[in-house]
Amino acid sequence: MKKLITIVCVAILTLPLNRTAGQSSGVSSSLGYAFNDATQEFIVQSQGKEMSKEEEEKLLKSLSPEIKAKLEDVKKLNKDKYYQLLRESSSLSYYFQSSLAERYTTGKALSVYEEVSKERNEKIKKQKELEIDVELYVLKLKNADNANQALLKKDLQSALGQLFDIRESQKQEEVKQLEKRLQELKESLQARKQNKDEIIQRRIQELLGNSKYLRWE
Repeated sequence: MKKLITIVCVAILTLPLNRTAGQSSGVSSSLGYAFNDATQEFIVQSQGKEMSKEEEEKLLKSLSPEIKAKLEDVKKLNKDKYYQLLRESSSLSYYFQSSLAERYTTGKALSVYEEVSKERNEKIKKQKELEIDVELYVLKLKNADNANQALLKKDLQSALGQLFDIRESQKQEEVKQLEKRLQELKESLQARKQNKDEIIQRRIQELLGNSKYLRWE
């Protein structure tokens, strides 16, 4: 548990939180990617490890009734898969809210946290429900008779279609943020090119130790 908190803390602290309001969507996306990376690292490290009853109950508390019900169906068919999905579903939502939120009670970090939570919670919930649906349909298909296989395959195809759309939407948002960042870099390069002489003179003053005379105050 402590290891996951450490992983997520590092992921957050390595991101630039002091952005302006106009850049909040970029911060949201960056935090989202950091969360996903932290989750995957934690899941990999947890693979094959036993889960105590106490840990299981604690993780379940952070989940919605809908996800709990789906996971219960998975548990009946494959306990190892159930533990894996439970960790994936609960890790960030539980640990970030219960541990990290207490550390960021004021200031910009809290506002970013609240914004990210508001924007991403519903999307994350829907995506996780679909991922569990996919795993559940696959498990059921492996044990289904011929009469039920066609219906289960149809349900599996539908869930995968919705999951595909969500993932493509995320990729489109990532492309949008990359394009925005590229435009900012182009504008910065143009501005620096136009002010080359001034920038060089300021650097000379810095190197000579005279930069204090160029300060506003």
